[in-house]
Amino acid sequence: MKKRLISLCLAVLCCVSLLAIPAMAQSEGGAVTTTALNLRSQANTSSDIIVTMPKGAQLIVISSANGWSKVNYNGTVAYACSDYLSSRSSVSGSFGTAVVTGNDVRMRSGPSTSYSIICDFDKGTQVSVTGASGGWYAISVNGKSGYMSSDYLSFAQASQPTPSPAPTTPVTPAADGYAAQVIGTSVRLRQGPGTSYGIVTYCSKGAAVTVHSSENGWYKLSYNGNVGYMSGDYVRISPKESYNPAKSASMNANGVNLRMGPSTDLFSSVKKIGKADKLSVTGVYGYWYQVSVNGSYGYVYSEFVTLGSASGSTPTVDKIDGKIGTVTGNGVRMRSGPGTSYSVVGYYNRGVQLTVTGKSGDWYQVSSGSVTGYMSANYISLSATSSQGEQIAKTALQYLGVPYVYGGASPRGFDCSGLCYYVYQQYGYSLYRGATSMWNNNGVLVAKSDLQPGDLVFFKDSTSPIGHVGMYIGDGKFVHAASGKGKVIITELEDSGYYSRNYVGAKRIIGS
Repeated sequence: MKKRLISLCLAVLCCVSLLAIPAMAQSEGGAVTTTALNLRSQANTSSDIIVTMPKGAQLIVISSANGWSKVNYNGTVAYACSDYLSSRSSVSGSFGTAVVTGNDVRMRSGPSTSYSIICDFDKGTQVSVTGASGGWYAISVNGKSGYMSSDYLSFAQASQPTPSPAPTTPVTPAADGYAAQVIGTSVRLRQGPGTSYGIVTYCSKGAAVTVHSSENGWYKLSYNGNVGYMSGDYVRISPKESYNPAKSASMNANGVNLRMGPSTDLFSSVKKIGKADKLSVTGVYGYWYQVSVNGSYGYVYSEFVTLGSASGSTPTVDKIDGKIGTVTGNGVRMRSGPGTSYSVVGYYNRGVQLTVTGKSGDWYQVSSGSVTGYMSANYISLSATSSQGEQIAKTALQYLGVPYVYGGASPRGFDCSGLCYYVYQQYGYSLYRGATSMWNNNGVLVAKSDLQPGDLVFFKDSTSPIGHVGMYIGDGKFVHAASGKGKVIITELEDSGYYSRNYVGAKRIIGS
């Protein structure tokens, strides 16, 4: 009798533990870059660039917020702009090591709880991550390979590089580097990038040095067999061709990096410059201009510079009253102005719908979420005026019948928050990934009596104040990925059953 009672208790505890599974996995799954993209130490454009990822690079998206994604690329965990990432149901590669954060965590033969258990691992075990599929990581450890929920694995974020001390004996300079000249008198060459580091030697005014890279406003350079660091205020990299007198110029794009040297890989940004800035161009190095702008020296990529005095005129735009435009090509560029000379602010694929607010020549002025810009009229098909919320709701309805997959956020399978996250992402909105996070961080509250298509509706469950989310589509109905039905379905909001009893509230994303 006691054995039967113990078995019954264990069965109950097992059921409770299944109910307590978190609303979403830590990982959002895989992604690829849609263009060459900087991986940064923090979620902002002023932070250090760790590496520039090539177009088509595979990576793991750990989380997303405010237009930035925390990602793992080749084992480095840092931040990338979400606008230039395209989600993938699965990715593979070498993503470094992760640490198991729970006890008795199961490795399974496939990326879901329906697959068989291979073995269990304790907290602190290190595993090699070789891929991602939805909210699961492909791992290998101790000669075994399988899958583990990303809820129970943690990557370490990339740390900031620490300066290396200067060698105790002279070092022969590397053959590669940029010829430069010291412009100060008796300038100190230091052991690291800062005045707190020891002095290696002194350099006289006009001394020839070889610059290799930059860090925190300091150049790493070679001088007379020594390698050290010198403040960027006292060094000038020599252009291949000098302009005397200097040429006047203007910027044709905004948010462009003024760098300490003519390379995105080696030289950090001094500051951001844009169309309001006037430049003095003093030389050219390959595809880069050496410039002076508002008292700052540096290099800027020539694509963003127009030589000669700028008219300063703003493009004439004929207003269009909020029509919906559908993108008719894949990888279509949205630019900062009405022409191919303007910088690219995003890429959009066939079927994505944008709000069209104006036209300048052969270019439409468009917006997608918080992103605004211009797109060639050759790749936009105008439709009758309709609210963006209605368009977003119609897009969600395209996925009726798609299977429910825990942690899924792609047309191969969705969980409840994954459906809303994916659909809004197609319109340029970056939502938090979990239902609770969406409720706490995205949109503004709206009354049930004021619901409009596209609004997100939230429900509680037996284990969480926010356990489910769907998208209102009008006529008292909402579309959602229902685990009980195993697919994306439409449900009446006032069905006098589970959803009417457990309704918590609604959030409006558009215009918030």
